[in-house]
Amino acid sequence: MTRSLLRAALRLALPCLLAIATPLGARPYSVDDMLMTEAFGRIETSPRGRWLVFERLVPFETAARFDLDAMDVLRSRLYVVDLARPAEARPLLPSDRGAGMVMLGFSPDGTRLAIGRLDGSRWTLGVVTLASRAVRWFAVAPDTSEFRPTLAWVSGRHLVMLAQADATPPWVLRRDAADRAEVGRLWALAQAGRVATVTAIGSGRDTDVTPPAPPVRLVRLDVTTGATTLLAQGNFETLRLSPDRRHVALTEQAEVIRVTTTAPIRQSDDLRRRRLRIVDVTNGHAWSPCAACDLPFDPPAWSPHGDRLLFFARRDAQAWAGGQPWVAKVGSRQATPLALSGVHPEVIMRRGAYDAVGLGWLGARPLLFGRKGAQAARTDWYALGASGATILTANVTAPTATLAAGATPIMLGSDAAWRLGAREARPLLSGMDGVAAFATGAERPEQSATLLGWRHSSGGIVIDGPSGGTRRFVARADSAVRPVAASAQNDLVLVNETEANGVAHLAIVPASGSPLSVATINARLASVSVRAPVPVRHHVPGGAAVTSWLYLPEPGAARAKPPLIVIPYAGTVYGDTSPALWNPGVGRTYTNVPALVGHGYAVLLPSMPALAATDHAPFDVAGQVLAAVDAVIARGEADPARLGLWGHSYGGYTGATIATETDRFKAMIVSSGIYDLTSFQGTFAPTARRSPGYGLGILPWAGWTETGQPGLGATPWSNPARYVANSPVYHADRITTPLLIMADDRDFTPLQQGEQLFSALYRQGKDAQLVSYWGENHVLMNPANVRDAYARAFAWFDRHFAGAGTPQP
Repeated sequence: MTRSLLRAALRLALPCLLAIATPLGARPYSVDDMLMTEAFGRIETSPRGRWLVFERLVPFETAARFDLDAMDVLRSRLYVVDLARPAEARPLLPSDRGAGMVMLGFSPDGTRLAIGRLDGSRWTLGVVTLASRAVRWFAVAPDTSEFRPTLAWVSGRHLVMLAQADATPPWVLRRDAADRAEVGRLWALAQAGRVATVTAIGSGRDTDVTPPAPPVRLVRLDVTTGATTLLAQGNFETLRLSPDRRHVALTEQAEVIRVTTTAPIRQSDDLRRRRLRIVDVTNGHAWSPCAACDLPFDPPAWSPHGDRLLFFARRDAQAWAGGQPWVAKVGSRQATPLALSGVHPEVIMRRGAYDAVGLGWLGARPLLFGRKGAQAARTDWYALGASGATILTANVTAPTATLAAGATPIMLGSDAAWRLGAREARPLLSGMDGVAAFATGAERPEQSATLLGWRHSSGGIVIDGPSGGTRRFVARADSAVRPVAASAQNDLVLVNETEANGVAHLAIVPASGSPLSVATINARLASVSVRAPVPVRHHVPGGAAVTSWLYLPEPGAARAKPPLIVIPYAGTVYGDTSPALWNPGVGRTYTNVPALVGHGYAVLLPSMPALAATDHAPFDVAGQVLAAVDAVIARGEADPARLGLWGHSYGGYTGATIATETDRFKAMIVSSGIYDLTSFQGTFAPTARRSPGYGLGILPWAGWTETGQPGLGATPWSNPARYVANSPVYHADRITTPLLIMADDRDFTPLQQGEQLFSALYRQGKDAQLVSYWGENHVLMNPANVRDAYARAFAWFDRHFAGAGTPQP
């Protein structure tokens, strides 16, 4: 379809799809609304621009089952739009209430899409021909992860992937379900008394006692014949296909790293060594470029022609900062370390809590993100070569470690983008409110992603490309808008527009002409009344000026000031834009702000700058929270006699600490919290007890405590006073506020934490309840449990507020 015909189709379709105006909000948000909330998942356009496919997550209320780790997959349904004839999105495949389907990747020509289907305990690979929507299913269980690549198309006919040995879902989708089933089996064996039911793990010289995880297979699949070829087997994590589609680079978990230091560790410290393998996808021939090299979690980077592989590595006893980049030449099977020429690699902790080093290619020249000198203040991109290290970003004020996918290295910042050249960085976009590079869903490293920037303007956003082509999207009042995908071939941008009440629209924005809405979710929220959150500017102890956010219910008939519920989370500082995570359309089941507001409470999100731990007293988080509370009271927005608090996760820890420091609150709730930092380090997650080969929590939990959010900077045995000072359970004698403690049996923040805090209060005869939910992880997902939790929360607060005197007008 020509662009002029496309624009005409968009103009004709728009009035039909937008004819029904959104009604004015007229009712409060409820727990039912929360459980009926939908969401968009991955949104991608195909190579060559013909197809738009996206994941639509159905409400929790309509899910067929609640398998915890797999909920995002079980809730996902696939929808498609033919961008040659754009219209409202349709289901890609017939709906099956009991099964969820997710995108795994487009074929290079964009005619096919690999998908994963989870039906009960069966996980299978499917390939959909997009034009006909015919699907073929294969007896292959592909690995999947949001943090690492595991599947790639070698051609329009062949796939290569990491896969399980049968139709069993990968560990990330089956941890809790598999553990529950296996524990039941072990109890049955124990009852019979004929088979030992035991798990053993080891430390030091006994590390090998710990059973490893089962191996993963590298498989090539012919999607035409269904033939599968085993190429390699091992404990593989990531797969990166070369641009010439002849080889894959695999990272593989290897030996357990023996811990011998008692110095504070990082949450990102690795449990095992990670080795590198390069495998020929045609015949399975493999080689290891450096047998003694230990790699970080990020996959290595292929050169644009696929003849060389750039990877960062350290020797086994080194810290990551002491490592260096290597280049492996595939043709000669030789690998050599690159001279750093005085550049010190910058170790970055990526999302998902793992260490990484920025790498890339500028044509044939390897790139490294680092510092020129160990004490240098700046980090920059450097091109490494025989003549030394050439700085590429000296003309950029604050270089970042993020490069867009593709053959051309483009550095992305929060508000700008630069193309890295032979001697300097050339600005492509600047002065933006947001910048992103949108790649297709195919593994096409030689194809650059579509770069876009956007600026908020009166009534919507303005979207820019690096070579012009500005387009404007006019949004509904009080809507948040951002691009989510693009099709360079059709010159289209996809935007997600979310209204203040949580109704969200996916719309096509052409270069000219009117936009077309292709999907709307959360339409039931159109009738919900929403008041804009209020910024509360104030100072915290120490004098720092911060902004907290206040959410208010609709005024009652009596015009009384509402009770105030505080949701604390130590270390969080909010900006001048209200946080989107509390939008009615998010549907989070814990500390849900719209549900609390809908019940008639005002809700406060206080800014709480990070505090340093001491050996003699807990963090003064109460002082921070009460500064925000007093600012709200001074505004006359809430009843000072009816103050409550609900903290979840680290917010639960924050709330319990506040309970030891003040009696200003009439009632508190803490859920899935940590109350004894010492015992948290020494307690395994439920799934790790039976399946330790998939990773114990010993190092991550210790790293979290020592250098993560609490930042105690010491081990429990090197500085026990600091752990006692900052663990609420040791100060339970100071708690006078009635406390409702919620805990879950599958939670990685252990159920025992809630039991310890409750037991301390019970011993003193203090008002408290412990509510334990079974079959739940860190966040409640079972709709019946969610309803029960909120019924208890509302009853808890209302009962204690009722005795707080007459509500203030």
